[in-house]
Amino acid sequence: MLKMTVAAMTLLTATAAVAQDTAPLSAVSVQGDFGYAHHRAGSEDDNESGQDFAPGVALTYHIDPQWAIRLQHVNAGEFTAFAEPVTIYLQNARVFVDAKLESKASWTGLMGQYQSIQQPQSWSFGVRFGATFWKHELAFSQVVKQVSHSTLNFMLGERYADSGSDNGVDILGGVFAQYHFSDKLALTADLDLAPFSTNAAAELNGADTLDQTKMDYHISRIGVGVQYRF
Repeated sequence: MLKMTVAAMTLLTATAAVAQDTAPLSAVSVQGDFGYAHHRAGSEDDNESGQDFAPGVALTYHIDPQWAIRLQHVNAGEFTAFAEPVTIYLQNARVFVDAKLESKASWTGLMGQYQSIQQPQSWSFGVRFGATFWKHELAFSQVVKQVSHSTLNFMLGERYADSGSDNGVDILGGVFAQYHFSDKLALTADLDLAPFSTNAAAELNGADTLDQTKMDYHISRIGVGVQYRF
């Protein structure tokens, strides 16, 4: 009787272990990554560019082993579009200022995703495509550093600041690779491409003197992080 009881307990333990190993995974996974974004604003003939740290988070719903829907938020950081001395002419006098224009962007993306078969201790690869809900901000500032006439000395050190913003919906795409340590945990490497057109400069004071305020904006982002599937 004792032998039968021990055998039954051993069988139950083994069955439970197998059931745990083969239990279906949750349809939901989360991802966090550290990224680096390259910004390019302007046109093909006249543009400014820069880079910044760009962290991101994502929530993915896996429809089946290869198809999924992904919700992503990225802070693409900011870059200095220009920082240089500018001369302002006031009748017979000149005012010398240091001017700076900074550009900042972020987005929330909703994408469909296709991924190759995922197995522990192996790589998988995939593509994504969808829509991005982007936000773009410009911050302009200038400081009076020098004047050409003593009657304007009161202007020295004066600061001026202005800002503008725009938002909209555009396309978002990317490719990615994942190394699966297990069924649940994976190392991720992503490339995101987010192009859009922004009119944030239209809100800056003096925008009516510009040839155009609308600019093409392109963000290329590389991110490395971890994905966990529940």
